[in-house]
Amino acid sequence: MAYPVIMPKTGMAMEEGTILRWLKREGDAVRKGEMLLEIETDKTSMEVEAEADGLLLRVLHQAGEVVPVTQTIAWIGQSGEPLSETAGPAAAPAAPASAAPAPAAPAAAPAPAARSAVAGKVAATPAAKRRAAELGEPLAGVSGTGPFGAVRLRDLAGAGERATKGAAAGAGGRPLAGLRRTIADKMIRSWQVPSPTLITRADVTELAETRRVLNAQGDFEVSFNDLVVKAAAAALREHLLLNSTFEDGRLVRHEEVNVGVAVALEDGLVVPVLHRADTLSLRQIAEATRELAALARERRLTREQVSGGTFTVSNLGMYGVTAFTPLLNVPECAILGVGAVEEVLRFDERRQVVGRQVLELCLTHDHRLVDGAPAALFLQSVRRLLENPLALLM
Repeated sequence: MAYPVIMPKTGMAMEEGTILRWLKREGDAVRKGEMLLEIETDKTSMEVEAEADGLLLRVLHQAGEVVPVTQTIAWIGQSGEPLSETAGPAAAPAAPASAAPAPAAPAAAPAPAARSAVAGKVAATPAAKRRAAELGEPLAGVSGTGPFGAVRLRDLAGAGERATKGAAAGAGGRPLAGLRRTIADKMIRSWQVPSPTLITRADVTELAETRRVLNAQGDFEVSFNDLVVKAAAAALREHLLLNSTFEDGRLVRHEEVNVGVAVALEDGLVVPVLHRADTLSLRQIAEATRELAALARERRLTREQVSGGTFTVSNLGMYGVTAFTPLLNVPECAILGVGAVEEVLRFDERRQVVGRQVLELCLTHDHRLVDGAPAALFLQSVRRLLENPLALLM
């Protein structure tokens, strides 16, 4: 029996993927585990493995096409194997032999866009409604392919293309595509979430000295961002409400702390994930972060390496930015922005002016899930850990 190749769902918020290129052609032999095609998601580009041995019998979607997740994009099977029952809709069951043939029904007129029982409202899936709102495209003119003519996400593909091309033509630019387009869509969804940003300042003078000593040992190199990730992961274990996601209108609190670390590429950001970050040592965090960043720049991240994130750390300190408002990495309920370390003058306990090093921490949170007080307590825990390096390293 032929085996379907589907568009994988690599994250909780992923709704569709773009086929970048096929690594095999129709008729080619493939083996289980062999790379079959390359796709692009809202987070990164990745290769998809074949999950069965056989021949690539049929490719249903070509390079450049945007396909909803879990939809079949190709078939793998044996030479000459029929696809009539598997590649298309299931055939209606045959009538019993004793039954008389039913008279032919008159051809039905094409159905208009489906409307609910309430006059003027178009039936559509939640994903299609959200996408239509982002595009500013009315659902009334879209022909639905779902049950009873309901509009589905895939039915809006043409609408999205028209909206993108129309905006580009009006601005005299080029349409957004690939990773940049998926980032734009995700940022629109993020901007629609009520998400205030809390900012605090941590005194990292002792932390900077601890980092200098660790790096002087020459065994491995630690960045300020590695230390922040370590502190955030430990604080999340104490404040699991911040380790939540918003899925299908409900709060999902996660026991596993999976911290995403934003990596800047030429055409956008990707967020590889440190799974179970609260169980990793500082050395493991430093080494894993560098490995994931290198894979991100080489476009070789796997599905697992960009999936399952529950919290994100975004650092702009290397660009001289001291504070900023990070946008949520939906559906996660919080993201921590990290600024540059600054030299400041302060009074010590004897009222003497001394030089100190400080770091701005900027926490954006989904106010639908987390109020200001719990968010502030989490931020306070991160700051306390950074200001007490020995507690952070234990």
